[in-house]
Order: sequence, then C-alpha cells, then structure tokens
Amino acid sequence: MRMMDAEFGSTTFVVVDVEMRRQPGGLVPAAVAALALSGADFQPLWRVHQEIREEPHSSWKKPRPPRLPHELPDGSAGLALREIERHVTARPHRIVAALGFIEASLLHTERAACPRLASLTRWDAVELARRACPEVEGGFEPLAQNLGVPLGPGRRPATQEAWAVAQMFQRAVERGAAAGRWSTFAELEEIAGTAPKSVEEQYLPPPTVQDSLFD
Repeated sequence: MRMMDAEFGSTTFVVVDVEMRRQPGGLVPAAVAALALSGADFQPLWRVHQEIREEPHSSWKKPRPPRLPHELPDGSAGLALREIERHVTARPHRIVAALGFIEASLLHTERAACPRLASLTRWDAVELARRACPEVEGGFEPLAQNLGVPLGPGRRPATQEAWAVAQMFQRAVERGAAAGRWSTFAELEEIAGTAPKSVEEQYLPPPTVQDSLFD
C-alpha cells in the first residue's frame, strides 16, 4: 500500500452512525454508535454505543435552542452524544459517516452537549468509496461488496453499521492510495470533507482546549 502522509497518520477518525426508529409523526433517533480509528494504522482506539429513548414530542428535528447539558433528560440524544464527546482529545479529529446528513443534523441540534463533535469536519465514506471504485454503480451496499466489507442481511443496528462504515472507509482509503488516486490528508479532505455549521461561542470549550482541537 502506498502510505498516506503524516497529517493523515496523526488524525483520529471517529466513525458515527445514528440508528433511526419509526414513530407516529416520523423517524426519531433510537441509538448512536461511534468507533474511533487511528489514521496511522486504522487500529480501533475506543467504541461507544448509547441508546436514545426520547419520546417523539421532544423530537430533535424541531427547531429550538440547543438544550444545555443540565437540561438533558436520561435517554436523550444529547446525553448519548455527550458520552462520545468525552473521548475526543486534543489530537486532530475528523468525523466519518456514510453520507452523514442525519448525523450532522443531530450533532448540530445537540451542539451544546457535544460542541467538539459538532465542530468537526465530516468526511463522507460513501464518496471516498465511489472515488476509490469508479467502476461501481450504486450506493453503500454495492460499494461495500466491491471493497470486501461483509454486511449482514436486513437493517443493521448502529454498532454494526458503524463497523461497516469504518471498514469501508479504511478499504477505500487503502485502495485509492494503492491506485495513486491520493496520498495526502488534504486530498481526501477536498474530496469528501464537509465543514460543519458554526457552533456558537458560548457552547464551545475554553479557548485553550478549542485552539488545540481545531487549529
């Protein structure tokens, strides 16, 4: 495999997946899972799985000011994301997701509880896989199959989906690097990165922590 650069190797990639459930009135988040990988060797660093039990009337989809940490009820999406937030350190981080629209929306809605996570640039694992496998038509499942990622039948719970996305991400990066499609962090950020919505200053960590995280 052609090696990636030092910036990629020094980054922690946090693969996040939100599992949804159908309720009267629409879909609501049921669980969130995260798996962190080292950019140096793709070794797992930590894992989190949290159930979300909020009732539909407190739906995270409705526009409202973000709830502060002391306002979060047990089983809330904010508390689930806060548990992932506890693992985010001063090492450079990127979020990785399959497409990531649901994850980005939930992170921004609960940004007061997880300002570090909500401030991270998001990488689209599916877009990276498409660039690594230009001969493949279709979305997540055909790309995963082409990359040799085993997928269980039917809908997968958040933990299994996060693992599958992590495998897709790793194998797409490796295949694209081996083919000479990329070799640097900056190239992948240009291809698959999406900047987050801004997080208001009052929700952010103290400047000494924030500067080291997001310089």
